[in-house]
Amino acid sequence: MTTLSVIGLLAAAVIFIVVVWKGMDVFTSTILVSFIIIVTSTMNWWDALANYASGYCGFIASQIFVLVIGAVFGELMGASGAAESIANIITEKLGVKNVILSITVISTVFVYVGISGFVVLFVIAPIATVMMKRAGYAYRMIPGIIFIGATCSAMLPYAINVTNTIPAAIISEQLPDVEVSLGSAPILGIVAFVVSTLVGYCYMVYAAKKTAIKEGTVVDDTKPVKIVPTRDDLPSVGIAAIPFVAVVVIVLAFSNISALQNLIKVTDPNAIAVFAMFIGCLLLVLLCYKQLVVKDGLKSIIAKGVDNGVGATVMAAAIIGFSTVLQNSIGFEAIKSWVLGFNMNPYITEFLGLNILAGIMGSGTAAVQTFFQFFTQSLVANGADPSALHRIAPAAVTGLNTLPNAGGMVAQLKWMNITLAEGYWYVFITSVVAPVVGSFVAVLVAIVMY
Repeated sequence: MTTLSVIGLLAAAVIFIVVVWKGMDVFTSTILVSFIIIVTSTMNWWDALANYASGYCGFIASQIFVLVIGAVFGELMGASGAAESIANIITEKLGVKNVILSITVISTVFVYVGISGFVVLFVIAPIATVMMKRAGYAYRMIPGIIFIGATCSAMLPYAINVTNTIPAAIISEQLPDVEVSLGSAPILGIVAFVVSTLVGYCYMVYAAKKTAIKEGTVVDDTKPVKIVPTRDDLPSVGIAAIPFVAVVVIVLAFSNISALQNLIKVTDPNAIAVFAMFIGCLLLVLLCYKQLVVKDGLKSIIAKGVDNGVGATVMAAAIIGFSTVLQNSIGFEAIKSWVLGFNMNPYITEFLGLNILAGIMGSGTAAVQTFFQFFTQSLVANGADPSALHRIAPAAVTGLNTLPNAGGMVAQLKWMNITLAEGYWYVFITSVVAPVVGSFVAVLVAIVMY
């Protein structure tokens, strides 16, 4: 029965990817593949659907305000002309040929200092849209480029990211005599970051240029950039930057200063993100009211943002619901036990185990939490250095973390109106292939150093 459940679990994962890729809506797809798991695992179908509903509603409860306010902020940035104004100055100063590098660096810095990947997307995407258009590059590539920085930055020492903080906390709890910090084993993190970033960046540059040639949108990047605004009432760069900077500063300040957290009476990262983007929305309305009213009308712009945010939330919630059913199957328990039974170098065990769990669970956070709760002491007993285990984790867990069953990634594509068929290949290269290569190189370095 266990073998059949494992087969059903794997078949469900593959079928889900195929049917979504072919255009079936996500909710129907997740119900379909959930029943494959229910039948092959002989689960009570009503209890399983209750688990689906629990995961579905839990995701909506925790993420809907982040996604909706973020979508509204993104719409306001675009409709006001603020995004175009910022993009114009960046493109003009750095040149068309550095557009992909600019987006990569900005997203890397933002995520490294602790800004949510959702916030980064909502803030950067409107600007990146204009920058990519100026360069003659395809819109559908933007998520793949943003994911370079959003994925790889967590690998660096001292990154403010749960995949960096969770391993440190669990190691300290289970091995109280061992000293670990958020910056432990820095060489491994730097190696993983450099290799992963280079793989993702070089591929996106290659793909963008190749696609531009194929689609006839090539721009001569050897000549000085001459920006022609698409409208006459663009806000100045200074005005346009105020909401953008305000969101970043508020997230950083309220995430790290307890007095400010007491002021708004919350410490939850999602609550801080919602507060920051709400302030950003208010600033956009106040500073760019004239542009917003002239463009499409403020009410319709906000309504569009809300619709996009709700749609993205519901789609991602369906995937989380499916993941909840999957995690309650006997096949999933068998796979966890199989991973625990790996008899090989502890760093390779970590590399494989984190990737497998992240791929099945659709969540790097859940995978790293599960892995370190069960594996830490046994891997250290087998000769692993706790600091090396800690530093490899953020790199390894980002490998299969963004397969098509990753709700957050799907929500981001949905918000940008990019289908999996249109945009996922680029996300796959930059947030799956690149981190797998980078983390494996870091594992080889760990084997030599530790």
